[in-house]
Amino acid sequence: MDDFFSVVSKGVIIIPIVILVLSLLMKFNQKTDRAYLIPTIAPTVAKKINLDLNGSFDCQYENNGQKYYLSVKNKKIDLKITTAGQTKKYDLSQYSGLLENLINYDVSQLESMAKPYLPEGVDLKTLVDSCKRN
Repeated sequence: MDDFFSVVSKGVIIIPIVILVLSLLMKFNQKTDRAYLIPTIAPTVAKKINLDLNGSFDCQYENNGQKYYLSVKNKKIDLKITTAGQTKKYDLSQYSGLLENLINYDVSQLESMAKPYLPEGVDLKTLVDSCKRN
């Protein structure tokens, strides 16, 4: 019986060591492709919004029967929304600082941030492209 336990105890020690050595040999004998290890980043072309709130420009946009007219002149921002012959006017000048920060984003980032707050169907890229300098 002592011979049996002697063999088993030796096997319990030797077998894990053999498995460890074989696995290390297999791991370090593999040839690795260096190009696989280098991460590649695809260049993206960001379309920046080119609007100066100190300047003067107008934007016009239409969506679902509503017409939006945005006028900016020297950080004074006026918004008119016309629906079924009724016009509502808003003074957004107090938000000029926030808008200046948002203009630094590209259109796709700004669109993803603004999407929850925009009415359904509003295309921010088309809206920004409609802006013309006075």
